[in-house]
Amino acid sequence: MTEKEFNLRFQWLYPHLEEAGRKLRLQQHNRSFQVSMKHDGSKVTDADREMSNYWMELLGKAFPGEPVVSEEDEISHSYEPNSSAIWYVDPVDGTSKFIEGSPNYFVLLSLCVDGKPSFGVLYQPERNCVLYGNKHIRTRLYTSSDEFREIHQTISWRHQMPLVVKGANPVLRERLESITHLPVRRTSSAAHNIIGPLNGPSSGFVSFRRTAYWDIAAPAAIMESAGFQTRILQHGETARYNDGDIHCQRFFCLPPDTPDEVVDYIVSVTG
Repeated sequence: MTEKEFNLRFQWLYPHLEEAGRKLRLQQHNRSFQVSMKHDGSKVTDADREMSNYWMELLGKAFPGEPVVSEEDEISHSYEPNSSAIWYVDPVDGTSKFIEGSPNYFVLLSLCVDGKPSFGVLYQPERNCVLYGNKHIRTRLYTSSDEFREIHQTISWRHQMPLVVKGANPVLRERLESITHLPVRRTSSAAHNIIGPLNGPSSGFVSFRRTAYWDIAAPAAIMESAGFQTRILQHGETARYNDGDIHCQRFFCLPPDTPDEVVDYIVSVTG
C-alpha cells in the first residue's frame, strides 16, 4: 500500500477513534460497566466487548476482504493464513487500569500487510491523543485530526538505557545483563513498554512469554516507523503476523544499532 492509501485510512479512522474514546470515558467515569472473568483468568468488561463489536463492524464494512481479528471476538481468531492485509484490534488494552479508574488504558489498532506490521494506532482516550505510524512516515503524535508533531527522538544502544523484559526468569535476566551490559527491568505489560523508548525511560523491549498479536502489532508498526527493529519469533524462527496464528513465543523491539550478538542471543533462547 502507498503512503496515500495508509493516510486515507487513518483520516477515515480518526473520528471513529474519538467516538470510541467518548464512549469509554463515559463508561469509566459513570462506572456503567460490568466485570467478568475470561477462561484464562483475566478480567473483561462489557465495555471491552461493546468496543470489540464496534470495531469489528466498522472495519468489516469499510474494508471487506481484510480479516479483522479482535481480542474479544473468539470467532475472529480463526482466519485464512497468508492474508495480504489483516487487522488486529485490542479494544481496551489495560482493562485492569480501566476498571480501577486509571487513565492508563488504550485502544490498539493495527493493519499488517503481507505479514508485516505496516500501520499502527495507539489511542489514549483520557488524553484524547493518538500515536500513529506507518511504513512510509515518521511516527506522529496527534492531538487532533489535523494537529500533530513528529517523534524524532530515537534511542541508540549507546545511550545505555535499561532493557525492559517480559517473562524472563532471574537466570535469564542475569544472562541478558552480562551480554547487553545494560540494566534489565521486569514488566508484565507489552504495549506501553514497547513504545517506552519514545519517551526515554528504556532502550528496548523483549518478551520471552507467549504474546498475542493484537498486543504487539500496533506498537511494533509505530516503533518501526520511529526507526526501531522488531521481530516476532516462533520456535526460534522469524514469524509473520498472517501465519494463521494469533500468538508468538517471543518478540523484540530494539534500537537500530543493537549489536548483532545481542539479537542472536535473544533469537537463540528457547521459550
